[in-house]
Amino acid sequence: MIYVMSDIHGCHTLFRRMCQKIHFTEDDDLYILGDFVDRGDTPIPLLLDCMERINVYPLLGNHEAIMLQCISGLPPEATSDTFTEYYTEEGFKIYSAWMQNGGSITMTQYLALSPKKRAELLAYLQEFRVFEELTMPDGRKFVMTHAGIEDFDPARPLSDYPIDALINARPMQNDRFYEDKVLIFGHTPTLTYPQMHGKAEVLFTDTYINIDCGAVFHEAGGKLACLRLDDMEVFYV
Repeated sequence: MIYVMSDIHGCHTLFRRMCQKIHFTEDDDLYILGDFVDRGDTPIPLLLDCMERINVYPLLGNHEAIMLQCISGLPPEATSDTFTEYYTEEGFKIYSAWMQNGGSITMTQYLALSPKKRAELLAYLQEFRVFEELTMPDGRKFVMTHAGIEDFDPARPLSDYPIDALINARPMQNDRFYEDKVLIFGHTPTLTYPQMHGKAEVLFTDTYINIDCGAVFHEAGGKLACLRLDDMEVFYV
């Protein structure tokens, strides 16, 4: 079976519960469309868990992108007390923006790792793709990105878009994409769409599917969603 999740945001317990609910095994495949980190309680344990799973295919989200900017230049000897000393003025601005967007717990947990484990995690993050294309055995075609596609042109190859267009887009409910394949993304919690009236449910349209149901916003009714592409069944925890 082939599954898709997105925007888990450090909710490692929810992720584990979902894996149990869908009976996820080594014979299945799982695509996670970015935003593993920030806001939730256990972003680094979630990343480390997924890093050990050879059948989990990660895509880059905007939160991983800014995390990479903030950790890539840190030396092994950097600690929670000294790491800011290694930032340039511009680097510190990026770090401050990350902190305002829920990055504090991610950075704290990252710096608590051994230098060896930090290096392994950094290498893993650097391998994240920005899009995936998938054709099912029955011929159905899917495109996956973190946030949709900004300034969409059906004739434009995905590799020609800047990364920002795939990790920071904000599609509207009436936007249209490919006619011969379905775009799947997250990034914008569906419960924020006025048409959803606060319901945390996967949003299906003619040309796209938004699977971000606001897992980390549980107090507002958010849920972690998982879409099974084989039969298009949706699971929630």
